[in-house]
Parts: sequence; structure tokens; C-alpha cells
Amino acid sequence: MKIYTKLLQVLEAHQVRHIFGVPGDAINPLIEAIRELDAIRYIHVSHEEAGAFAASAAAKLTGRPQVCAGTVGPGAIHLLNGLYDAKKDRAPVLAIVGQVAGEYIGSSYHQEVDLHRLFSDVADYLVQINDPAQAPQAFTEACNAAVANGGVSVVIVPHDVGSGAVADFPVTAFEASEAGRLTASPEVLRKAGQALDRAERICLLVGEGCRSARELLAPLARHLAAPIVLTLKAKDLLPCESEFVAGGLGLLGSKAGVAAMEGCDLLLMLGTDFPYKEWLNDDCEAVQVDTRAATLGKRRPGALAVHADVAMVAPWLLEHVKAKQDSSLLEAMRSSKASWNERMDRLEDLGRSSDVIHPQGLARLVGDLARDDAIFTCDTGEVTVWCARHLRLRPGQRFSLSFNLASMAYAMPAALGAQLAFPGRQVISLSGDGGFNMLMGDFLTAVKYELAITVVVFNNGKLGLIKMEQAAEGYPESETDLRNPDYAALADAMGGKGFRVNGPSELRQKLTWALETDGPTLLDVPVSPDEITWPPKIQPSQALGFGLAKLRELVGV
Repeated sequence: MKIYTKLLQVLEAHQVRHIFGVPGDAINPLIEAIRELDAIRYIHVSHEEAGAFAASAAAKLTGRPQVCAGTVGPGAIHLLNGLYDAKKDRAPVLAIVGQVAGEYIGSSYHQEVDLHRLFSDVADYLVQINDPAQAPQAFTEACNAAVANGGVSVVIVPHDVGSGAVADFPVTAFEASEAGRLTASPEVLRKAGQALDRAERICLLVGEGCRSARELLAPLARHLAAPIVLTLKAKDLLPCESEFVAGGLGLLGSKAGVAAMEGCDLLLMLGTDFPYKEWLNDDCEAVQVDTRAATLGKRRPGALAVHADVAMVAPWLLEHVKAKQDSSLLEAMRSSKASWNERMDRLEDLGRSSDVIHPQGLARLVGDLARDDAIFTCDTGEVTVWCARHLRLRPGQRFSLSFNLASMAYAMPAALGAQLAFPGRQVISLSGDGGFNMLMGDFLTAVKYELAITVVVFNNGKLGLIKMEQAAEGYPESETDLRNPDYAALADAMGGKGFRVNGPSELRQKLTWALETDGPTLLDVPVSPDEITWPPKIQPSQALGFGLAKLRELVGV
């Protein structure tokens, strides 16, 4: 049996259905094995970075391992950004990487790079197969490690080894859904319960680690009379209209979320490694529940550490902690949220301008018109702000972003991965023009494989978030302008369907057309470049920096 035939058997056992990559000499034996077996589909992308992003997004959305591939040298290097996205967001991704033949390794051969050194930081599991006999065990360990660790595995296969043969080998597949649940000791749970019983005003900070306990979040909030603040990664765990959801926290958050955090006397952190500790209340008690021991106390020093799965701890809290009668913090949050939503409604009103489309209204309308099963993939930039605040998710919808790496260019390749992972669902890419420009060539991949994605381009002709960062630091705007093509014409030229919106009066109709059109579609929406993305709470330094920047622009210094 050829070693890549064995690889495909291992991948099938782990429910892998696609491999994203660009063919090349060192991985041609892999391409041939795929052709012969016809069990796993090779998705030939235009750029390996897009393939790695697609694999990362599919892994985040499914929780199952996904695979990308690159050949010697440049092909391998191109994978890195997408693999770092998977690493930072703890997504199980396996990269199969070709290398020059073994006799040439270390000789500065044509296209040779030190792949072990290149991938040593991004990979949790890294192995080079120097003998075909290594392959079956290495492939199995790589897949299982990616799932168990929630991270990246890299298997390097030299060109001459890739065509080698191996004996058959039984496959042991590890599925995250079958993993044992980590629970805390009775003593630690008792201490957590006592802290919650002492508290009068509790706030829940909910992260991605609550996904397996999502059905318990509202009952727990009701029991504790506690508002829920969602990290952006947990945006799709609960609908924004829930009576317990305050909104987000940090620069992309809401005033209600900030008020709930500041008003609590106990912060209950559930499955989150929220990095911006300056937004956390450090004048109250804190209890942190997480399966990853390394995160406990990292952002909130002094928190009572509960090393356990939220899905195991939440039922215990519901049974043993006394129900709270004082709902003053929850009621205050609801009042603040109502005021905040009124403000957001005004910003989202498409009728507030007859000639300019405001991005807040575009994000809101996309959410309103999307199907209940929609998956949204979002770019990094100002579009992240508009989607964090104005895309109002409903139950069953999903939201994916380059959350922790915060890389531009994620949205459209991520939509490829999402559509292949969930072919029956609506997939919408919410792309900034700067991010889309970086990997726009992979719209061709959607056309080639007839993937039903809708790409909505927020076209403001600028790197809007960089403009705002410059202003916040007191710098005048510089080098943020973009010269964009006619995106609708570009989509048509690539074989998809493009629409361009020429004003607010056309937006609803053309967005509806784009969402209802079969196959890959793109909606080019020119939006106002002059929107200000204010944080929910403005720091004096930010106000000073913004004022200095505007003064410098006026006087030309």
C-alpha cells in the first residue's frame, strides 16, 4: 500500500472530506492517491494561504480535523498565515507538506527551506517522515493530536518518501465529541459555590469554551440574576435579543456589556481567555472555569481557578448555588441595552441618507435577510466592528472570524471552507475591500467548484481601521487609501455573478438577488468611508489622540 493511500484511510476515519491546496512536485503522489481512491476531494485553490484559511474555518465550525497541503518551499511557506489562524483559535488542522528528496535535504537545494524550523512554532505536532514505515503511525498521531490539542499538526514528506509503500495498519481515530469531560474536585466546586452565594451582583463572561454548554447559559443566568457578556468568539452562542445578553466587551463591545462588567461584585468567567484585561473588573471577586489550566488566572489574577468543563460545572451551580433574588444588575443591564439598541437602530437606519450607504445599515440588513441557517464569515478591519455590533444573529446561525490572529483576507477563503463543510447551508462572506483584495483570486475557486457563497464587499476605498488607529494615536491619516477594481465586473469575468449597488434605494433589492442567486455571487457595496468606530467607553488618551490627529490634518503637519 502506498503511504498516501494509508493517509487517505486515516483521514476518512477522522471524517475528513476535503484537502485544500495547490498541486506540486513533492505532493504529486498525494494527488495521484486521491485520484485513484476518489473518496476525499482535493480542492485546488489559487493560493495556499486561502487553502489554509479554508481548512481553519471548517475546523472551527465543525470541531473535526481539516487538511491543507503545500509542496516544497514556496508552497509550504504560503500555508503559514492560515495555520497560525488555526493555532491561535485552537482549530484542529493537519498540514501535509512536501519536501525535497532526502538525499538533498540540508544542501541548499533548489526550493529547499528548513521546514522543521519553519513550522516549529505553529505546530503542536511536527514530524518529518524519513522512512515509509513511519507513515501510518505518524498520520494517525498527527490527526489525533490536532483534535486532542485543538491545534495544528504538520507532517513533512520528502519527495522520494512520498511514493514509498507501507504495510497495512489499523486506524485509531479520536473524535472530540467522544472526549471525556473534565470536572473539578468537590472542594473546588464548594469554594466556587460559596463565592457565588456571597455575591450580590454576578456577571457572566462567556467564551467559546461554553459551546458544549450553550443550552445551560440562559438557565444559569436566570438562576443567578446575572447578565451575560459574550466574547466575540462566542457571538453565535446566544441570540443578541436574549433577555440575558448584554452584548460584547472591549473596543467592539456595547455600553451595556461594559456597564454589566463594571457593576458586578463577582465575575464568573466561563470558557474564555479574553485577552484585554483592562476591560475586566479587577475590583471584584472572580471565579474562572476552563479546561485549559494555563489560562486560569492569566487575564484576571486572583480568580478562583476551577479546572473543568463548563458543561460539567454549570449543572452543579444550578443545583447547589442559591437562586438570586436581587436582579438589580440584570435590570440595569436591560435598561442600558435598550438605550444602546435605540442608538444602534438610528445608525442602522438606511433612510438616514439618500445618497450614501452606511456600513452599520448594511451589516444589519445582511443579518435580517439571511436565512436562519446562515454561516457568516467576517474579515478583520472596520468590517469587524460593523459585524460585531450590527449583525444581529438568530438561533442556529454561525459566525466565524480570524478571532485571535486577526488576519485580513480571512472571510472569503473561510466561506469556501464553510460551504464545503455545510453544503446545504447559506454561507455569506462579509469582506472588507482591503481584505478581499489580498486573496480575491480565490473567488475563482468558488466558481471552479460551483460553491454557493455570497461575498458582500464593504467597499469604502480605505483601510478604515488603520485610519482610526492612526487617529487614536494622534497621527493624521496616511497611506490608507485603496484603488479598488469594479468588483461586480471582476466577479462576472471570473465566471460568477456580480452585483453593484448604486445607492441606498438599490441595496435591499440587490442584496436579495445576491442571496437568492445560485452559485458564487458577489455584491459590491460602496459604503461611507467617514464612519467613526467609537468604543463603548472612550478613554481620555483616545480623545486626545483623535483631536491631535484632526488638528494635524487641518494645519498640514
